[in-house]
Amino acid sequence: MIGMEQVHGDGVVGVSKIDDGKIIKGCDALISADPEVILSVRVADCLPISVIDQKNHSFGLVHAGWRGLHTKIIIKTIEKMVKDFTSDPTNLKVTISPHICQKHYEVKEDVSSKFVKYPGVVLKKDGKEFLDLAKVAELQLISVGVNEKNIKIDKRCTFEDKDLFSFRRGDENKRKIYYNPLNSKTGSKSI
Repeated sequence: MIGMEQVHGDGVVGVSKIDDGKIIKGCDALISADPEVILSVRVADCLPISVIDQKNHSFGLVHAGWRGLHTKIIIKTIEKMVKDFTSDPTNLKVTISPHICQKHYEVKEDVSSKFVKYPGVVLKKDGKEFLDLAKVAELQLISVGVNEKNIKIDKRCTFEDKDLFSFRRGDENKRKIYYNPLNSKTGSKSI
């Protein structure tokens, strides 16, 4: 099992079984083609994004909040999979797992202004602004060639669903997702 430090940055690191038990410093995304590897991410409102390339037997796991989206962590992950594993973005399958929904993700203007080039991602209501993290992620994925029909977005909101962890609800210490789509015994699970 391999984890990432999650610094809300744009670092993407390729890993294999020699990294077992490590927390990789300075990154928010891991990629691998090793079927013995299990990737781990901690989330409690941010986007946990899994990517699989079934043709080239590779996969990735991304942690993305607004800072990571702003620095294009998802785009950099796809680009690294293309470079390291010759992945074709049109063949990638991407799942955005439960995250905080726009209705509960209030941000200040200094954050919302960073996403003005993405249509429809900022909702202004009653003098407040709300950011749709998943929509930004989807638009970024499409911009690098991922087929829209290959992007699945789990609409469950971490803030609303008491079975999920939410930083804004006070669950910042209870979060983890494991991922390896190449290993049928492991798959994905949350604890």
